[in-house]
Amino acid sequence: MSIPATALSIKEAITTYLALLKEIEEEDFIKPPPQGGWSPSEIYCHVIQVNARSILALERCIHAKPKHRSSGPTLLARFVFFIGRFPPLKIKSPPNIAAIVTCISKEQAKNDLIKSAEKLRELLPKLIKTPKDNRIRHPRFGRLNPQEWLWFIEIHTRHHLKQLERIRKSS
Repeated sequence: MSIPATALSIKEAITTYLALLKEIEEEDFIKPPPQGGWSPSEIYCHVIQVNARSILALERCIHAKPKHRSSGPTLLARFVFFIGRFPPLKIKSPPNIAAIVTCISKEQAKNDLIKSAEKLRELLPKLIKTPKDNRIRHPRFGRLNPQEWLWFIEIHTRHHLKQLERIRKSS
């Protein structure tokens, strides 16, 4: 998928997150699901935080000096990018990521989602021109270029939409 197509897919996913916010009451937004796990609020917080970190990595890619011999994505990353989604397994967030997840309000979630969509739109013209050799390290996926960082954002964002849908169906 091209950079513009991936950016459009991310925008559509964010639009879905915003629509889901309108359907849920604030008290249900912060309530953990009966089967345990994160509340919708915590899922939104996690997605927003990971996307913010990934957008910072995109900015670093834009300004990085190309290293023609730098290693690329890990085998896991290549597999995930090839199938276009995370494997159908329960994957726990690393402890350092899980530790910073908190409950946020619907208003904060809405505002942060809009900000991230605007930031991606602003970066898009620069990303298209960024050399593919400009890579920034992802903790699990290795050194990613701008295209791969966008793929990661898109896959991760869509993954948690499925989690929100499971919670919605169980309530």
